[in-house]
Amino acid sequence: MIFALVEDPQFAKLIGDSADQENEDCLILKTEEELEEALVQETPKVFIIDMGVSLVDAPTLIEKLKLNPATRTIPIVVYGNSLRADLMQDARELGVDLALPKASFKQQLPEIIRCYQKQQPKKTL
Repeated sequence: MIFALVEDPQFAKLIGDSADQENEDCLILKTEEELEEALVQETPKVFIIDMGVSLVDAPTLIEKLKLNPATRTIPIVVYGNSLRADLMQDARELGVDLALPKASFKQQLPEIIRCYQKQQPKKTL
């Protein structure tokens, strides 16, 4: 299962379609509250976060995910506008596994899904 925090309908469709093509379940979320509710039900293999989501402070969310024992080992992939290099740098400093500009993310998405599809969520005691 992939949890994708995405606002842009085109990217939501792209991620959902790519996950379908790789036979991977994907849950598209728009708010931190939706993400928290989903985490009660299931542990994802990877988080995909659009750094430009307006309803969420993405760096703060990444920090929360990395500090939470239940989610800190789950890989985080972020993408964003190449003109907002500061946000991408913030994400890298917070320990995301992969940070890409939107164009590269779109191009590499199937490979990204295949890479994380093989991983089982790690349980933290």
